[in-house]
Amino acid sequence: MPNRGEITKKMCVLTNAIRKYCSKSPTRHEVEDMTGTNGWVIAYLYENSDREVYQRDLEHEFGISRSTTSKMLARMEEGGLVRRVRVFVDDRLKKIVLTDKSKMIAEKIREDNLKTEQKLMQGFTAEEIRTFENYLQRMLINISE
Repeated sequence: MPNRGEITKKMCVLTNAIRKYCSKSPTRHEVEDMTGTNGWVIAYLYENSDREVYQRDLEHEFGISRSTTSKMLARMEEGGLVRRVRVFVDDRLKKIVLTDKSKMIAEKIREDNLKTEQKLMQGFTAEEIRTFENYLQRMLINISE
């Protein structure tokens, strides 16, 4: 198997190209003015609003440390984007809940992410997209081990 670091290089180039593309979005600018870099967390909480999400879920999903997550949530709480609500089962646990303000933001982020993904996946068949998603998942598992 040829392994010259080309895949890693191309993934970095793609990541940078996606960032550039996203930075041109008027919606992205509006959202970032309101949220800073917390848009992905808001989108994640919105997409998982049918279940209880805790700090440890965010740590796992985004691969960030406990202290970083705690500081981020404190800032988001101060900004009126989330609330930490105690659960009855365990006083130490607090589920993370979006505020009305962040729910509005989440809808805009969701629409923007869908447009970006549609642009990225133009010309791919449904089967190719499923295969690509599987490859990405396997790469994440490989790099996490």
